[in-house]
Amino acid sequence: MARILTVDDEDVILTILETLLVSEGHEVVAIQEGEKAVELLKSDEPLDLMVSDIRMNPINGIELLKLAKKVRPDMPVIMVTAFHSEEAVQKVMGLGAFGYVRKPFKGDDILAKINEALG
Repeated sequence: MARILTVDDEDVILTILETLLVSEGHEVVAIQEGEKAVELLKSDEPLDLMVSDIRMNPINGIELLKLAKKVRPDMPVIMVTAFHSEEAVQKVMGLGAFGYVRKPFKGDDILAKINEALG
């Protein structure tokens, strides 16, 4: 199916996403450090979708979203965060995110958004 990059500074979130996505037949590249995600985005490795947390340090999800839209403009990006605000939603959507999911998320909800993004 799809090769999906997941980026989050919380190991438990990466594990949950990987379990959900692998059970759906996807290949998952789970990364906890933003710097490694930057390297992967800039590489020639195939990626069909990125799911990224917004609040991370030292590189946050907004920076990853901007980079992804620059180097892989056709790849959909779904942002997740526990710190929901309308400003955050408007910002990520304005920067080209395909969608936005609030933590804690239900497996069915994030899978539906991912399936929608993958078309």
